Amino acid sequence: MKVVIDCDPGNGIPGANVDDAIALAFALRHPEIEVESIWTVFGNTSAAEGRDAAARLLRELGGRGPRLLQGADTPLSGERAAWRSRLDAPGRSPEVCRRWGVAEPPHRYGAEAGEDPLPALAADLLAAGDSVTLVCLGPLTNLARLLRHAPAALAGVERVCLMGGFLARNEDVDTNFAVDPHAARAVLSSGLPLTVVPLDVTRTTELSWERWTRISAEARARSPEDLASIGRWLEPWLAHSSATRPVNGMWLHDLVVLAALVEPGLVARARRRVRIAERPAGKLLPDPEGTEVDMVTAVDNDRLVEAWAETVLGVRSGA
Repeated sequence: MKVVIDCDPGNGIPGANVDDAIALAFALRHPEIEVESIWTVFGNTSAAEGRDAAARLLRELGGRGPRLLQGADTPLSGERAAWRSRLDAPGRSPEVCRRWGVAEPPHRYGAEAGEDPLPALAADLLAAGDSVTLVCLGPLTNLARLLRHAPAALAGVERVCLMGGFLARNEDVDTNFAVDPHAARAVLSSGLPLTVVPLDVTRTTELSWERWTRISAEARARSPEDLASIGRWLEPWLAHSSATRPVNGMWLHDLVVLAALVEPGLVARARRRVRIAERPAGKLLPDPEGTEVDMVTAVDNDRLVEAWAETVLGVRSGA
């Protein structure tokens, strides 16, 4: 299966989520997934930081990696500064820095003014050829810009699989859609075949400290180098997530998207009609007149963690 992965990884960055890196490691190691290229986008990190984080991951996992391109560093709305301040705030905390083993908050940076990345993304997607699955793990800015300015580049895209949206009956929104609701709305109304993995499902996942300890114990003998490199960025986030979120460990949001592609028995799915609300910005709502999507409605967490551990580290973790 050919995939292009559009993401906002934060591995190695104090206070930044590492679920993209967990999903990328799975995709890069899975025998049925051919990663043509990895794009980055403004979201969990800046597009520039995300590109560097993805490059680090590729080096850590060894071997020849896919093409790596830096994408949009500003949402369609142009509202960059407020989001960057909010998303980068945890990394400025001395306590968070201690979890990551650094003495002071690191320098955070965005893309320098220069050429528009859109033509390079369009050319890259065309180079991937036909029957491509576009996997979107961050805000949908890159895809929305392609739809608006270079739709011909999408001719070979067979399906878009994305993590985003929150259907819960409250005012909460997920970060991917909230950062760029204009892009989310454009993608939802594009007519592209869409598979949507909402936050309602990904928040039922869990990698606990206890489970990670069992995985680590088994991996220490089989793949010690991989375990050490992954643990350096996974364990600080696991500690931070446990302290700041209502989960025993961490959620595996983005992994569900990749696992559902090659391990379909891990998830349940249904056809749903949905739309994106104006307020709160980016809120996903059921709507009988809305866009019909293939929606993941449940995931088997134990099997999800087992699939990741076996694919990435070559071990079978106990439930």
